[in-house]
Amino acid sequence: MWKYLKLITHGDFIVTYAEFSHIIVVILLEYAQNHHFFFVYIERSSKFRIGNHMAKKQNQKRKQELAERSLVESLSFQVHYGLKMMGREADDLFQQLADAEVNFISELGLTQDILSLKSLVEGVKKDLQVEPTPEKGDFVTSVSAIALGIASIPSLDSMKLPANWEELVKKRMLEIFYPEDNRKLVLQWAKQHGFSTSTYLGQPIIKFGKIYVVVKRTRNESE
Repeated sequence: MWKYLKLITHGDFIVTYAEFSHIIVVILLEYAQNHHFFFVYIERSSKFRIGNHMAKKQNQKRKQELAERSLVESLSFQVHYGLKMMGREADDLFQQLADAEVNFISELGLTQDILSLKSLVEGVKKDLQVEPTPEKGDFVTSVSAIALGIASIPSLDSMKLPANWEELVKKRMLEIFYPEDNRKLVLQWAKQHGFSTSTYLGQPIIKFGKIYVVVKRTRNESE
């Protein structure tokens, strides 16, 4: 037992934290009076704790990177699929613009926000048969938003200059329009399905990670 302990004390062995913790318990039980071994093992234990903590942080970072990559791939697939459903082939200019836009959205950390907004719009359309008002709001110049159904225009070819997502993020409060008669129903649906809602200057908003979506109403033509 003595040689074994001494070898571990002076050696340079790599052991798991669980094993090392067990060894410390043995030392404290059998050598409680030996302050030298007590000090050495506590000191080495601290190093293993630090190393174990760093390894956990690295693993957590790696998991976050993989999760983000998965989200970006999901967004890219859905955007390209949406464009394909609009008759745009793989070599189409708008498919290429979509690639650039998806990358930019990812760099700004907006991937989850856009996917969540798409989920909201899609859910409202399915359950309430209501869609955002065409040609209105801050998303009508985004190829990705149009492909995802968040916004709509008569034709992609008539789209204005592509969205500047950096400016949109700075603006933070982004507008989406719904018919006046349905806006309250849309907000109720959002609350019922776990979306965070609030008001800003009297306007209802839906909170996402980095952007807030202001749900504005499209007035009836008779007004």
